[in-house]
This record gives sequence, structure tokens and C-alpha cells, in this order.
Amino acid sequence: MHPPLPLRTWSRLFTLRGCLASMLVVVFLCSCVQAQYCTPDQCDECSLCGTCLNCCHEPPELWVINTRCAPRCCNLDEGFQKIRFQRYDRHCGRFVAESCESFVASEASMPTIFYIHGNYLKHPGAMKAFWKVYHKMRCCPGPKRLVCWSWPAQRVYRGLRLRKMILDNLRIKVVYAEYQGYYLARLLQQMSLSQRVMLSGHSYGAIVASTAAHWLGGGQLRGLTLDGGEPVERPNLRIGLISGAFDNDALLPGCRYGQAMVAVEKALVTRNIRDSTLKLWKRRISYRGCPAIGVTGLNANRLGQYSNKLCQITMTSDVRRSHYLDPHLNSRRMMSLLCCLSFPQYQLDSPEVKEATVD
Repeated sequence: MHPPLPLRTWSRLFTLRGCLASMLVVVFLCSCVQAQYCTPDQCDECSLCGTCLNCCHEPPELWVINTRCAPRCCNLDEGFQKIRFQRYDRHCGRFVAESCESFVASEASMPTIFYIHGNYLKHPGAMKAFWKVYHKMRCCPGPKRLVCWSWPAQRVYRGLRLRKMILDNLRIKVVYAEYQGYYLARLLQQMSLSQRVMLSGHSYGAIVASTAAHWLGGGQLRGLTLDGGEPVERPNLRIGLISGAFDNDALLPGCRYGQAMVAVEKALVTRNIRDSTLKLWKRRISYRGCPAIGVTGLNANRLGQYSNKLCQITMTSDVRRSHYLDPHLNSRRMMSLLCCLSFPQYQLDSPEVKEATVD
């Protein structure tokens, strides 16, 4: 007979058994969540599994573009001149005033990623989130430029009727965010796009990114068209929609932001059917009773010839029920994907590419 196993060995076996059971439960739950979507996760350019990120790379060059003093809904062409540009001076340790011309002139030296914040943030709150994004961007190798798009997302309406006040603020901010896309499109139109440019927007910021691409693609919105906007793909232009707060069919051809998929080279979309904030979108905010794109994602089956431009990932296992930015930034999968899609140097430095090069 074999001698009985020591108590410590039994303890380790039970622990291992418990871990395996937990992993099976997680896989089962994730598969159940996946089954609720129209199409599975997809990306033909980058791995959706994530890789080990080294966050000791060079920091990005920092810019802030502040539109809070510009008109929100009218006289946008004149208001474009009131947008403020600032660059972070590392020697002085502060942001210094710059011009639109200097911002455009420096674009050719490195790829650029825009961070477009969500609803209710005043400028200090936007900058606080911006610094969090900055620290995460050090995980992406190579020279790069990080731009904070600070727009008037602070509360507009006040009153004693709390539910009405919240609803009014949410709906007017959709209007503001769409017009912000016109400002951003005008700026992008002055850029050569010789280097990759990623418009990454969180929540309502995803509206800004999408409408900017829509106008560049020759789209019309709120009676406005962009001079020079054409239904052609802009090489190196990409959008990243993190927990996007707008109707899930808006990016489809012929729909409200449909020209965005024409103009962009790639579109990153995150989705989470358990998002506790966006679950209210369909019932309380959408005029058409549509769920939010940050909940269901984009139906790739309805994109036609543009389906290969979609890079879509389900974030439920990473962020649980959260809509907020921090859990998304803490996801290794999402940060790896964002680095890969935004900065070509990431793909050159990835283990898969290096191994293929050696072979």
C-alpha cells in the first residue's frame, strides 16, 4: 500500500481543484455573455488576448486642447479660432500656451492619440483623468503624442426635480458632444495624417470621436457639412470608442454617424452588456429606444464592406459592471489593444513579430 498523502499535499490539491472550478465558472459566464451579442469579438490586426506590457517606455509628449470658451452650438467656424492650445514644458513643469499652427506642425514627428473625456467633467476633472491616461501610455513603446480634448461637459441644468435635471443634462450633452466633433474634424482637416492618429473617446467622448470622423467622411449632421469632407478613407485615421454612449446602430452605413466608418482606417469598440450606467440608455435617453453601443457593440453583419475595419472586444470579464474609465485603463487586454492600434512601434516590438523576424 502507498503511504497516505500528507495534509499539506491534500490542502494544495483542494486549492488547485477550487481554482480550476473557478476558472471553469468564469469561462462559462464569459461564453454566456458572448452569446448575447450579434457577432463575436474580432480584430484582424492585433491580439485580443493582451500581452505583457512593459510600462517603462518613454513618456508621451503632452498637449491640451481646450474648447470650453468656444461656442457650443452655433458660429462654430468663428468659434474654432477661440480654441486654446497648450503644450507641456518638461523643463518648466507646466503647460505653456501654443498655437494651432504649432500643434499641426509637430504632428509629422510621431503618432498622436487623443483622449476625449466623458460627461459631467469640469476641466480639473478632465485633467485628473488625463494624467491617469498619461501614465498608462508609458506602456506603449516608441515616441508618441497624447492630447487631452477638454470640452464643456460640466452640468448645465439645475433644479429640484432630480430625475428631470439629470435627463436634461444627459440629452443636452449629446448635442454639445456632436458639435465638438465638428471642431475636431476641422482640426484634423489641417493635419497631414502622415503619422497615425487615434481619436479615443470614453462614454460621451465617443460621440465626439465618431462625429469628427463622420464629418471628415462627407457626412451631414445638424444641418452642417464640413468643407473638404469626402467619402474616402483617411489613411492613418482611427477611432477608439470606450464604453460609447450613443445608439448602437449610429455607425452603420446610412445611419446618423455612418460616414465615420467610411473615413477611418480602423474602429475599436468596447462593449459590456452588464454596464450599470449604460443600461439606462435605451429606456431613458435614446429617442429611438436603442441600446447603447457600449452595451451591445456594433453589429458587424450590417457593416457590409466596412466590416474588416471593426476591432471589437467584450470587456465584461475585465471591468464587471463598471462604466468608468479606471477599470478599463487597468485592463491589460484593453491597454495592449489600444497600444497596438494606436502606435505602429508596438507591433514591431511585440514578441510575435520579433519571433517571426528571427525565424
